[in-house]
Amino acid sequence: MNESDAGGERAPSSAALPLGSLQDAAAIQANERTLLAWIRTGLSLTAFGFVIARLGVWIRIIGDSGKGIPGAHWIGALFVVLGAALDGIGITRYVHFHRSFVRRRPISINVTGVLTIAGAIALLGALLGAFVIASLW
Repeated sequence: MNESDAGGERAPSSAALPLGSLQDAAAIQANERTLLAWIRTGLSLTAFGFVIARLGVWIRIIGDSGKGIPGAHWIGALFVVLGAALDGIGITRYVHFHRSFVRRRPISINVTGVLTIAGAIALLGALLGAFVIASLW
C-alpha cells in the first residue's frame, strides 16, 4: 500500500514547484547572502593585505634597527590578490548557481577553487607568522 492509497499526499518535488514559489525565493536570497559573504571575505583579505604591506613600512620607519618585517609588502600584495580572487570565485559561483536554479538544472558543487584559496591563505598566514618571528630575533 503506497501513500496515495492511504489517502496521504506527497509533497511536490522542487522540480514540480512553479518558479517564483517561496522555496525559490528563499534559495535565491540564500545565494545572494552567500555572494555577499564571499565579497565581504575578499574585501577583508584585501584590507588585511594592505595593512600588512603598510605595517612593514611603518615598522621600518619608526624602528631603531630599520629591520621591519622582511617581505611584508610581497605578503600584503599576495593577500590583496587572494582577496580579488575570492571576489571572482564568489561571483562565478553565484552566477552558476542562479542560472542552474532558474533553468531547473542540477547544481554541481565544485570545491577545488575554494580549497585552493583556503590553502593559499593558510600558507600565507604561516609565512607571515614565520617572518614576524624571524624579525623578533
